[in-house]
Amino acid sequence: MVNQLFNPQLLSQDGGLLQSCCILFCALILARFAPIPRDLQPLLWFNRLAVLIASKVNHPERAVSQQLIAGILATLILIVPSGIIVSFLLSLAAYPWFFELIILYFCLCDSAFKPVAEKVVTAIKMGNKQDAKQLLTPWVRQNTQVLSEVGLSKTTIEKLFTTPIYGTLATILFFSLGGATMALVVRMLRQLEHCWPPYHPHFHIFSSFIGQFNRVIFFIPTLLWHCSLAIQFGQLGLKSIFSQPILAQTNKNQPNNHYSSYALAAKLLKIELGGPQQFVENGKTIRVDLPKIKAGPLPDYRYISQAITVTHTANLFWISLTLLLPLIWSGLRFI
Repeated sequence: MVNQLFNPQLLSQDGGLLQSCCILFCALILARFAPIPRDLQPLLWFNRLAVLIASKVNHPERAVSQQLIAGILATLILIVPSGIIVSFLLSLAAYPWFFELIILYFCLCDSAFKPVAEKVVTAIKMGNKQDAKQLLTPWVRQNTQVLSEVGLSKTTIEKLFTTPIYGTLATILFFSLGGATMALVVRMLRQLEHCWPPYHPHFHIFSSFIGQFNRVIFFIPTLLWHCSLAIQFGQLGLKSIFSQPILAQTNKNQPNNHYSSYALAAKLLKIELGGPQQFVENGKTIRVDLPKIKAGPLPDYRYISQAITVTHTANLFWISLTLLLPLIWSGLRFI
């Protein structure tokens, strides 16, 4: 009797919710255990297109207003048509759930960085700094060839503490709010910030719009991610979270949107993060001086291993939550 009444009622009332949760959970599992190789990730093609457009329309020698307008128009040209096309194709697809799964899988492609970080630890431990540099090169914008062992450790830890913000957390949140199209658009906005770093002097004005816009839309995912990290450290984590507004106030003009995450990571691991970065543009080396967060000694490969453990635990929490919430909701419906 229960099976005859409950199952049809549950599917009729919450079928869409349960299907969306199932799609999201499957995408998270696929991205975790069967990640796309870095060279084959579709978002890298988008990166190359963004870099190509910037090379044509970004002219730092021009007036500030012209650079700002060029950056806004370039952003709209790259984002709006893609969003419209994806939304249109999903509405026409016979099995939209399948394409939503593929889109979310692409959005979660940076989940593949954890195995890379583990390989970086092994390479540094064995003294193969060149291998570590080669492993990091496809994942960061800066020039990794000039990094020391400390620089490699810093860069890897910073990447571990920031990728889940625009990967796992943003995908879960924005898919829940606006479906696969919104999740993809938000992910593309983050990719533009990666290609056009606002703290890079060549993109300081050109990407100021995308930098400020991303600071707003990623505020909630960043806060949720910081909380899932801090609770693992008990009282220290709570103190670090509450000290973040002070850091944000003292660095309110800091163009690096990940600075607060670096500060939290430094406090939790009790190490030093941040510092200058080098970029290679048109064969020229550009040095960008970024502030350091000094909360302890300089990191080495042992701190990378600790960062892997902490971030992996937080990721598992959010993956488990996507499975538990629909189960709890179904249980409440049954009751």
